[in-house]
Amino acid sequence: MKDIRIIVYAFVLAGALLLGACQKQNLPEAEPVARLFLEKSEEYYANLRAYKKSDHQIYFGWWGGIGAPGNAEAVNIIDHIPDSVDIVSLWGGPPQMGSYNHETMQRIRRQKGTRFVMVEFDDTAFLNRMGDTSSTATSSYSFANQSDRGDEQLLIGFELVATKLRDFVDENQLDGIDLDHEPTVCGCNWGLLTDQRKYAMFIKTLSKYFGPLSGTDRLLIVDGEWYRISAEAGAGLSYAVSQAYGTTGPTSLQSRYNRGVAWLPTHKYIVTENFEERVGWENGGPNYTDPVRGVMPSLFGMAYWNPVQGRKGGIGTYHAEYEYSNNPDYRWTRAAIQILNPAVR
Repeated sequence: MKDIRIIVYAFVLAGALLLGACQKQNLPEAEPVARLFLEKSEEYYANLRAYKKSDHQIYFGWWGGIGAPGNAEAVNIIDHIPDSVDIVSLWGGPPQMGSYNHETMQRIRRQKGTRFVMVEFDDTAFLNRMGDTSSTATSSYSFANQSDRGDEQLLIGFELVATKLRDFVDENQLDGIDLDHEPTVCGCNWGLLTDQRKYAMFIKTLSKYFGPLSGTDRLLIVDGEWYRISAEAGAGLSYAVSQAYGTTGPTSLQSRYNRGVAWLPTHKYIVTENFEERVGWENGGPNYTDPVRGVMPSLFGMAYWNPVQGRKGGIGTYHAEYEYSNNPDYRWTRAAIQILNPAVR
């Protein structure tokens, strides 16, 4: 009996030692996690950059969340923007110089040919922020009460704003500006630039440094009420972007374009859907009835649609980043780009 107890104790002791050893072996230890990105060839990227430079319908989107610093150890919005997106408008502002997101943005610009633009509401607060306290050769300048002081004084302020924007874009290694112009829609304080003649003066001043008349590669984009721009000033735009949210058929798209048809070439016209709404990012937008193809998501309808006057400039989405949660990610964006510009098989 004593021998049996000794044998039992021996088994218990051995089991305890074994359990202790297993517990020690199974303690979690922090290990570096490799970030998994599909490596692509330089030939792929060269072809992608060539595609971006070719004559094609572009994909434009307002991406939020990129203004944060980002983190190499985390999943970042900027890491997953689809390769074939042409222009990213940085909703919420650009990332700080030297941050992970800024360095990634520069790599995407170089490697993929994607262009990034800053977006601003061009209201009174914007003018004050950009123009006030700026120094001219002889004095300081303020936009306060400029509406009654004549065009000469106003142009001084517009020049200050334009050169400040140019310097900011260049210093932050961006590709241009996107002005959100909604003086009669959003209820914001547009003040001075509600006057269409004064707004034309502002756009013409900007077009010395941005857009096709500037002799530079800097983009000049206006979204919202772009049709309030005069024909003379409109010639300086790179693109006009229509917030065609909730579109259900081609008639409304055509009527939107017709508001500026006298001066806006079709290839500069972009229509966009709202992906901040669940029906956008989850379903590709509300049901859209195409007269030939039938019912489809509105983003697809926009992709198939062209003005009767000619081929449009492209399509896009507001808060494009919301669609990343889909499975597969950016399913509507990727499919819409294929409709715009089918891949050669």
